[in-house]
Amino acid sequence: MKKIAAVILSLFSAVSLAKDNSFTTNFVNEVQKAADGAGQLSEQIVVECPSPSASGTFLITHATYDFGKSLGVYVFKGGAGPDARLNWIGAKFKNGDLSSDLIVGYDFGFTLPGGQFFLTVMKNGKIKAGVNKNGTSGVKEINCKVIMPD
Repeated sequence: MKKIAAVILSLFSAVSLAKDNSFTTNFVNEVQKAADGAGQLSEQIVVECPSPSASGTFLITHATYDFGKSLGVYVFKGGAGPDARLNWIGAKFKNGDLSSDLIVGYDFGFTLPGGQFFLTVMKNGKIKAGVNKNGTSGVKEINCKVIMPD
């Protein structure tokens, strides 16, 4: 009986997890479809971070794996900084296996005056934002969340 209850509970958890993350799953799927095809798309995602200066809206209109050829912008909430121009995208594969065909998310790299801004969007709903200042090493990342559209 305990096994049946555990299976039912895990099924309900999986269903609610899929429901909770359908927005990020759709976003990642649309980016992949565009990058693997003609490149054109019109998607946006609104990100809220514990550090308000990292919160904003990411708009993407062209996705390609060619460096410097993707088109998009990250608009920081409340004018917290200059808009960041999308420079590159990179697929994230299940378990980090580059030979896998299963893309589970994307890294996005943006250019800013004096540095770079990074955004990771995963199908499972995990979002990270990070920054690197020119002349320094490493990226300081924070966990963020997606604000669901009304």
